[in-house]
Amino acid sequence: MRFLVLLAIMLCLAGCGYHFPGQSGSLPGGVEKLYIPLFGNRTAEPQLEYQVTSQVSEVFSRNSHISQKETPGHAEAILEGTVRGYKTRALSYDSQDDIGEYRSTMILDVQLRLAETDELLWDGTVSWSAEYSSADDKSVQEDLEQQAIDEITLRLAEELLYQLLDDF
Repeated sequence: MRFLVLLAIMLCLAGCGYHFPGQSGSLPGGVEKLYIPLFGNRTAEPQLEYQVTSQVSEVFSRNSHISQKETPGHAEAILEGTVRGYKTRALSYDSQDDIGEYRSTMILDVQLRLAETDELLWDGTVSWSAEYSSADDKSVQEDLEQQAIDEITLRLAEELLYQLLDDF
């Protein structure tokens, strides 16, 4: 009896088109050849565009269905993006009213366009946050924030790929 119930559940899930995030296999429009130019940066935080672009390129290069091209002329589509927002705010305080933990949040606006016609295939926004402890030493504090930025850019790149593959 349990076997039949389990079988029925699995058939229902298969019939509903359930799949794990980012596993559909292809980008919108069936794009396989992709050019990723340097993202824009509309924040006051320097160098974010380089870190985000690098991480997006790295994450997308791990997908066997996507071939990144060095120039837009060799690509079927162009993935353009902008770091729209980056902020850090206090998340918690200790008993002396000193900041105990911070949260950093980054927001990206991204578009996927056909290279030849500039037709919009996908337009979306992704955001991610990470928390980190405060430190009395300014250099340690900066290192902790950079580690949070590293985590955020990785998670943003992964989320972007998942959303594009699932065509959300």
